[in-house]
Amino acid sequence: MVLEVIQREIPVRGIGYIILRDCPEDRLGEALGKGMEKLKKAGAKQVWAASLPEGEPLHPGPVGVWRLTHVHDLLTFARPLAGRDRPAVRLSLRPLKKALDDKCYAELMDRAYRDVPNARTVDPAGLRIPNHRLGLAWLGDRFVGAYHLDLSEKVPEITALAIDPEFRRQGFGQALLLSLMDTLGKAEKCVLTVSSANAPALALLEKAGFAQTGVDSSWFEVV
Repeated sequence: MVLEVIQREIPVRGIGYIILRDCPEDRLGEALGKGMEKLKKAGAKQVWAASLPEGEPLHPGPVGVWRLTHVHDLLTFARPLAGRDRPAVRLSLRPLKKALDDKCYAELMDRAYRDVPNARTVDPAGLRIPNHRLGLAWLGDRFVGAYHLDLSEKVPEITALAIDPEFRRQGFGQALLLSLMDTLGKAEKCVLTVSSANAPALALLEKAGFAQTGVDSSWFEVV
């Protein structure tokens, strides 16, 4: 049995996380108890536990002295890059270079994902990641959005994108998504992961022709 306890979001969101791997069903209550004890001591106001596709038997309802309530699923999507539409609005994508860029990026990502389960708070000091491309999207001289591409694997992953609230519901989300896809060169497809609770993102992906390929993980609140 492997028990992973994640505390990094407690100071900013009040949420701690438990990930169980290779845990027999008769030890689930024990494992959850160990994770809960550590996270509550660290100040967690909420605790979420993951059920992985490989067969961790977490499910809604009682588990020992604990009760699990389903929060959301992390869904995987993919789309071939051939035959895609061209963005109606051409955005300029610029990598982060200055401290002010980092600040704008972090603030927008945190604001955009504040109410999305499992969203990670951005640390402006940790935005230079090998084989990742982080940047801002501009319309002329106006900053309209931000993006994060993971290029560490053969299939590129769109890790995150966000549109400034002033420009939402004007087609800029789709423009940014299509503009990012235009930068991926000879890759056959791109992938991403989205919360089942993120309705705007799901609608955007459907419109852009992405298809769900699976469930990365399921998450439950533990009380």
